[in-house]
Amino acid sequence: MSAPQKDAVTQAEAAASFLAAQQITERACEKCGTSIAGVNGRYACGGCGWTNHWSEGLSQLPEASDDAAG
Repeated sequence: MSAPQKDAVTQAEAAASFLAAQQITERACEKCGTSIAGVNGRYACGGCGWTNHWSEGLSQLPEASDDAAG
C-alpha cells in the first residue's frame, strides 16, 4: 500500500471513530416548535433559523489543537 493510501485509511479510521462517538438528539425548536434533530445536544432549525448556544451541548467541543488537519 502506498503512503497516500495509508494516509487515506488512517483518516477514514479516525473519521469512523469520531462518528461512532456522536449522539443524534431531538427536540422542539424553541422559536417555532418544529421538531429538529442535532448532534450531542446542539441544534439549528432549518425552518426559522433558531440555534441553541454551543455551551448547551451534551459534550465539550474539541480544542483547535485536537484538529488533526490543523
